[in-house]
Amino acid sequence: MVGKGKVHNTSGELLHHNPLPVGYMKVSVDLVLDTDALLPLPDVVSETTLMREAVGSFVGWPSDLIFPDAETPTRPTHKAGKGISRRIESVASLKEVPGRKLKKAGNDIPPTTSGTKSQIMMRLEKMVNESDIMHGAIRSIDFDEGVFGAAHFEIIAKEDMQQLFEHDELGIAVIHTYIWYMYVTLLRGTELCNRFNFIAASRINATLITKNPTSVKNDLVDRFMAAGDNTTPNLYFLPFNSGNGGHWVLVAMDLSRLIVYYLDSLSGDWSKYSSMKKTVDAAIIKFRSKKNYRNRKDITWIRVQCPQQNNSVDCGFFVLRFMRDIIALNRIDIPKMYFEEYKSYSRAHLDEMKDELCQFIVDQRII
Repeated sequence: MVGKGKVHNTSGELLHHNPLPVGYMKVSVDLVLDTDALLPLPDVVSETTLMREAVGSFVGWPSDLIFPDAETPTRPTHKAGKGISRRIESVASLKEVPGRKLKKAGNDIPPTTSGTKSQIMMRLEKMVNESDIMHGAIRSIDFDEGVFGAAHFEIIAKEDMQQLFEHDELGIAVIHTYIWYMYVTLLRGTELCNRFNFIAASRINATLITKNPTSVKNDLVDRFMAAGDNTTPNLYFLPFNSGNGGHWVLVAMDLSRLIVYYLDSLSGDWSKYSSMKKTVDAAIIKFRSKKNYRNRKDITWIRVQCPQQNNSVDCGFFVLRFMRDIIALNRIDIPKMYFEEYKSYSRAHLDEMKDELCQFIVDQRII
């Protein structure tokens, strides 16, 4: 055994835009057990030849050398590589391929030193530094319509990349790009698309509600209408910003059960954003009226006792991690005391997401 990862296909998959050789499968490397082991299919473009260089990346692997559900050590036997899980369960299981499940507990994440940059982040940072983005250029990215239920494009600029590299306060562009990552890698083409939906933070935030609450309410109703009848339990994730680059909180709405979960990495509840609550409630009621659903009861808001940040910059990272955990556990009902698997977040939990996003940006050739 030289590593642990996750199988992503059964046949006919492309790897870095090239067909996989016969007898090979596409896998992601989550944990390296033999750092000096040679890759069976080196990546000539990125000059990746060793296992330690492939952490967080997709590689081709001979199908006869993949052992589903094998028991392997949880720590490297050689010099530790940056074995931060890219997104999914550590041991490959063919029966789990359709669901693309994330890791269900944070205990396997190797400890990292705060401020230490991973190999994939340094690689992306080098790409950015050598690009025209450093001289004021931007990248315009078209998202899949399924991400936010309608056509959406995002502008990526120098400051957005620096937020990622320097672990700074996150803006909308980074929030949206990570949501795009979760949609593409976890939801698209699976049954989870019917359980989890995203709402663009650029369309519904405190600043817009203050200017035109009716327009924001109607945008929210349109998003609900785009996703189907909503008669079965599902969640709509709204990363909500207090305005002008302020604080991020997560609002998760279950329209079928008339429950709204409020997750804030700082103390307090939704009373801080009464106009937001009023707008969300009005949108849910209007949506149910347009669908001729009976409002069987009042809308219930639940403040979830979620992990709390210990600085002034992590709120955006925490909101992304909340969504990631909920999808990972495939839970529509969020416990009031949050999940036993994630009672707190270490810097490693947040660095894990940054590495996932860095790898995604490289794979999507955004820079």
